[in-house]
Amino acid sequence: MSKRALFPSIWINEFSSKSEFDANGKKLKDFFEVADAIDDKLLTSRHSFHLKAYCVVCQAVTSMHIDWHFCGTSPGGDVNPAWTETAVCEGCVLNSRMRALIDLLTRLKDESEIRRVFVAEQTTQSFKVIKSLFKNVTGSEYLGPKFSSGHIHPFVKSHSLIRHEDLTSLSFPQETFDLIITQDVFEHIPQFSRAFAECARVLVPGGRLVFTIPFFPERYETTIRASVAADGSIAHHHPPEFHGNPLSSQGSLCFQNFGWDILDHLKRSGFRHVFAAMYWGPWQGHLGFPFFVFSAAKPTI
Repeated sequence: MSKRALFPSIWINEFSSKSEFDANGKKLKDFFEVADAIDDKLLTSRHSFHLKAYCVVCQAVTSMHIDWHFCGTSPGGDVNPAWTETAVCEGCVLNSRMRALIDLLTRLKDESEIRRVFVAEQTTQSFKVIKSLFKNVTGSEYLGPKFSSGHIHPFVKSHSLIRHEDLTSLSFPQETFDLIITQDVFEHIPQFSRAFAECARVLVPGGRLVFTIPFFPERYETTIRASVAADGSIAHHHPPEFHGNPLSSQGSLCFQNFGWDILDHLKRSGFRHVFAAMYWGPWQGHLGFPFFVFSAAKPTI
């Protein structure tokens, strides 16, 4: 028996629409009540703390560091850590959402043959982990509008080369990859539907896009925070919001806060079997709720 088999799955359910999510409201409310009580018992103070849990990346029980950076307040007035960004494993140094994505990727790998993988990052610890999972992995970063997709640029920090790719205009031929992975990227792309269509184009039939995003499950419609005008200027419709960027201390502007209509955008962009997979499990260092990893498959015909 493997160590992984000793621990329950973190995957609660898959939802293909807000109506399906809402239809399970009573069951989910009961579950959330129990999960909330467990989470609250762990939050004995506002100081950082450690939690023993199984790490799917390290394949071992490790220490998860939980802190209050980027903490937030719920609609009910409760203050909680930014759960997806914390619970960092002290072995692999991946946070909760990164490890959840790796857990899903590991299950996909067990279920099907995945030959070529594209990851929309290249300089991160997550990329190193994903590269260890699959044999043929291509990574890239977005270096700015002055570069063309496919351009190789020296990266001074690591004395290595970085491939630039714009997800709205990829340099790869049609049907190149079996799997595309992004982590908290699409919220920084104003033309995110165009990026979805490009991902569908370069996936083989039956290929899959797997990704994480900041997601607001109480909303159906995506909130556009900023947009790009015809002259290239940025119009802000809400106060500017910046997220971390491994290549820039200035961070990256968030253009939208996604709601459930992201699944409709994916379907219109050429995907089928689109769903949001909800996870929770303190035994693997995943607390807070509801959080999701998204998956969308390209039709086989």
